Amino acid sequence: MIKNLTISAILLFLLASSCRPIKEPVFNGIENVKVNNVGLGQSSITLGLSYSNPNKYRAKLKSAEGDAWMDSTYLGHFVVDSTVDIPASGNFVVPVNLTVDMKKILQNSLAALISKQVLIRLEGTGRAGRNGIYRNFKLNYRGKQDITKLLMEM
Repeated sequence: MIKNLTISAILLFLLASSCRPIKEPVFNGIENVKVNNVGLGQSSITLGLSYSNPNKYRAKLKSAEGDAWMDSTYLGHFVVDSTVDIPASGNFVVPVNLTVDMKKILQNSLAALISKQVLIRLEGTGRAGRNGIYRNFKLNYRGKQDITKLLMEM
């Protein structure tokens, strides 16, 4: 009985000491913007969200989804429907499929074209982890992006 208790205590100590706090990936920007399907009501856009992993271990992003805004205009719903490998202490790109409401975009396109930068806001949820242990997390990003650079990539 004492032998089992000792082994359990050692395993618990090793497990607890191996768990380090996970640092959130750092958002680097938007790249590879492609228009897939243009419609009067909705359009489909694929873009890459570039990140850096500050952690010293690999991970996988299983899924993510949420909503996107440009300045105060709601762009639409985005989905990450493929698994993304996240390298240890490296950069990675998350391919995002965004369904855009064209009416709202056209209403506010002049204001966006006049300014050089626009405020991009992303809110949603994702599922990531490693070694078979995955957890849900909240996605929150808010930052300025160069609109001319985004339009040049299209």
